[in-house]
Amino acid sequence: MTDWDLLTPGIGLTTIGIVGVGVSLSGIAKTFIDGMHAVSLLTMFIGMIFLASGLFKDGFPSSGRAKSGTFITLGFLVTFGVAAAVTVSAQVPSIFAYIGLMAIIGIPGAMLAFISYRKPEYLKAMAIIFIGGSIVAGTTFYAFGLVAPKPPAEEEEPTPVETPQPPANIVKVTILAGASSQDNPDYDPDPVVAAQGEGVEWTNEDNVPHTVTSKADDGATFDSGVIAAGKAWLLDTSNIALGDYEYYCYLHPFMTAMLQVAEAGESTGEESSAPASETNTPSNATDQALGGAATPATVTAVSIAVGSSAPTNGEFFVPDVVVTTVGSMVTWTNNDATFHTVTSGVVEGNTPKPDGRFDSSFMKKDTTFQFLFESPGEYDYYCSLHSYMTGKVIVE
Repeated sequence: MTDWDLLTPGIGLTTIGIVGVGVSLSGIAKTFIDGMHAVSLLTMFIGMIFLASGLFKDGFPSSGRAKSGTFITLGFLVTFGVAAAVTVSAQVPSIFAYIGLMAIIGIPGAMLAFISYRKPEYLKAMAIIFIGGSIVAGTTFYAFGLVAPKPPAEEEEPTPVETPQPPANIVKVTILAGASSQDNPDYDPDPVVAAQGEGVEWTNEDNVPHTVTSKADDGATFDSGVIAAGKAWLLDTSNIALGDYEYYCYLHPFMTAMLQVAEAGESTGEESSAPASETNTPSNATDQALGGAATPATVTAVSIAVGSSAPTNGEFFVPDVVVTTVGSMVTWTNNDATFHTVTSGVVEGNTPKPDGRFDSSFMKKDTTFQFLFESPGEYDYYCSLHSYMTGKVIVE
């Protein structure tokens, strides 16, 4: 006959213990797994003893003998439960060790509970036997655990690191020798034009370190860090939006240049499919004039001089003043190694003010731009990349 006074709490405590052990061993409670082991195992042990007492005892807690038996088994439980909790709190046991531990504690506890009710005269002897046997078994198990060979730890395979592939096409830029001296040429070409997805590689040919740092956001868009003399830095433009990005060297802030991220096909690093003398004509009425039967009265050539990107060069547009007549054409050829523009307008102070009459856009080396002048007047122009470069066309 069972005793529900003991059976009911035994069921509850055992259930709590099973849930606690399940949570601990499943890894859900990793942040406090040691404490969960100790609490859940101790709870389960108590529940098991209550279950055994409720099953084998008749009428508890009505008699003093039953009460004493419960206290004895409870003391036995606490002793072994604390020892087990301390032992397993250091590591998660395997399922076989867990089952064995349950048997070592559960079987003696149930038997001692039964003996305390039915054969109390043998309780002391049996308790000594079980406790002594448990101590010997535990000590032996621990000793063999110290000397037993440990299986080699499995080496975790290193996670393969994907090496990013360099861009298929790389546009080269040189940090020129002597760039650390103010007013000397610094980055070449300037500007550099790269199609989105291409790479831009800066090579430091100066004898001091430099950087390539986006200026508007102080390096948030791109920043090379320090590029030592003779070293290079590669920028992948795949994740950079289309547009113009001024950059500078934060070690020498007077060194500034422009990076233009353009649509595919508009790259400094790609060879033009057109011959060097091909016209770079703005989209206005001049297109029809050049493509039709109209022939300019005269053609005047202007050279963008070598070294024009340096303010101290002395020569920029040669000649800088052209006098011509209505119906005549002026052609500009970029003989410099860097990009330039021919943009109509004036420069007031250091501020360019375009008037929209004509604009060559970026002209790389050996590119020609031409414009047919159909109205009399004075046409001032400048380079939008180097505002100190100015010129004038006078049409009579």
